[in-house]
Amino acid sequence: MFIEPIAVGLFAGIIWSAIGYAVAKAKNNENFNPEKFAKTLVIGIVLATASKGLGVDIAQIEGMSVVGFLTAIVDKITSLLIKK
Repeated sequence: MFIEPIAVGLFAGIIWSAIGYAVAKAKNNENFNPEKFAKTLVIGIVLATASKGLGVDIAQIEGMSVVGFLTAIVDKITSLLIKK
């Protein structure tokens, strides 16, 4: 089932989003950006699902070039869906 990788991806996305926000807040006093947070969560879910589908560990998939590709796809799709 794909429920487990989605949960793992969601958890990883939450952790990565929190770290990214903390760094942005410390460096630039940036306010919380829900769009960036949502993108990071979606990227985490997509990567974890891809990891499960390809049958490789999530740490291994992060080293593959597929990460940049999937991140770009998610970024473009969310930019189309979210109008400013």
